[in-house]
Amino acid sequence: MNKILGVFFLMAVLPIYVSAQVQFVSRAEVPSEWDDRDYLVLPTQDGTIAFRVKAKKGFSLEQRLQYFFTDRELRGTQVYEVPVKDYFDLIGFDLDDEYLYTLFQKGESYSNEKIVYEINLTNHQVREVKLDNILEMELQEFLIMDKKAILMGMMDYRPAIQLLDTETGSVLTVQGVYANEVSILQLRKDPELKVFDVLVSKRDRYKQRSLSIMTFDMEGNKLREVKVEPENRPDLEIVEGILTPMDDYSQVLIGPYGQRKRDPNMGVYFSRINEFGEYENKFLTLADFQHFYNYLPEKQKERRERKLARDIEKERDLVLPNTLVTREIVAGKNYFLVYNDYYLTSSGRFSPRDMMYSSDFYRYAPLSMRNRVVPGGYPWYYPGTDVMSNNEYKFMAAQFLLLDREGKLLWDNSLSLEDVTTTNPGKYGEVSFDGSNLYYLYLDDTKLQLSYLHNGEIELENEEVDLVLIDEDERIKDTQGESLSLSWWYKDYFLLSGKQRIRYLSESGKEEIREVFFMTKIRADASLMKEDEEAQ
Repeated sequence: MNKILGVFFLMAVLPIYVSAQVQFVSRAEVPSEWDDRDYLVLPTQDGTIAFRVKAKKGFSLEQRLQYFFTDRELRGTQVYEVPVKDYFDLIGFDLDDEYLYTLFQKGESYSNEKIVYEINLTNHQVREVKLDNILEMELQEFLIMDKKAILMGMMDYRPAIQLLDTETGSVLTVQGVYANEVSILQLRKDPELKVFDVLVSKRDRYKQRSLSIMTFDMEGNKLREVKVEPENRPDLEIVEGILTPMDDYSQVLIGPYGQRKRDPNMGVYFSRINEFGEYENKFLTLADFQHFYNYLPEKQKERRERKLARDIEKERDLVLPNTLVTREIVAGKNYFLVYNDYYLTSSGRFSPRDMMYSSDFYRYAPLSMRNRVVPGGYPWYYPGTDVMSNNEYKFMAAQFLLLDREGKLLWDNSLSLEDVTTTNPGKYGEVSFDGSNLYYLYLDDTKLQLSYLHNGEIELENEEVDLVLIDEDERIKDTQGESLSLSWWYKDYFLLSGKQRIRYLSESGKEEIREVFFMTKIRADASLMKEDEEAQ
């Protein structure tokens, strides 16, 4: 194991308040050339781990995996190095306790050689695991639990899941997944219960789609399967959703629903599934969303609300004119906060239903890359990913619903996304919610946009926040926009990372420029707003 002896820059001095709502708390930097690949940053129990693949200088094909840690104040270690094989590309990764697992593949063919590097983050020992006897499939997800790899992918247009024991090398194929007319929407591991859930969309011989939740242990045994359908409503269709973690052996499934073979967006359903696989659906429509049109200018909002009132009075079907996609569920002790994106796609009025789903992140960002979408960010290539697609997505609103434990709507509201058009179909922003205070933060080029809701009421909307340095004697010369990545971290803290050129004065007083990869801890805090109001 080699170590980079270069300087690790760390600036964790006095925090900088860039507005009455946002505080830049601390910052970490490591040297990085402008054309280097970005570090991928993952949260850990104590802070973060960042890693990337970097080739040696010159014409050498030799490459190495670099990684470093920080604590929650972004105090960091030096950068460690792991030699990796030539001609192999990083295609997947996962954390499991004190281990980082990285999956490499030689070339682009599904049948090519694959290797997993297991890195002990305590003593930095590395173990190489070759993946033999696995199916020749287009990998879409790579998870590790108890030293076993969960490999999910597509083979002959059908999904498949295999379990690989990284210590013995044994491989088994999970039964009941590989079938026609099946798409995997979500794969989640549960380290506490030692099981993993597979959320699939199925279509029967009558072309009706339904969702099924299959739970397996790490030996590949199916422990249960729950088929979720709109009971007593054959006119409706449920094909998408997000599954929450287990809570006392019960789970909740939330997502959009629509009319079968007609309008795929009518509202949001809520299904609570008990330990016996029994469930009950609740359906929310535009009639329940009192503030759905808050993202519109006042006159447009009034027109839409008048039309909605007439449609309700005449008992017409209430249909959302564009695509509503459930992006995230924040599960609290007595509530579920649901974050939906509302957008229009250039490929048609609605997203197609067959073999393509609005929230199907595996098509866009597989292998643990759900929030980093091709072609921005890390320069991945995924066989089968349509990186040349001309589709555009006009994001109109971020909609939020607060539901109680039984699915009753407590409040709703919508924030304008100002009709931003992008080729990125992924989740638009990041959410922090504590039961009362909701902060919504997203990137707009090289600036941040912050919105704040208190108990469902909009207190602040799309407040622009410039990126700043914590050291006031330094200046940002350039920010590489495509390298920027924003994520919610913990409590009301967000994490921003990317590459910048920094202008500073050397000890001799000469102006110099350094190129760095940085991480900045950002705090959004309602108390800062109150202090500002009191000061005025």
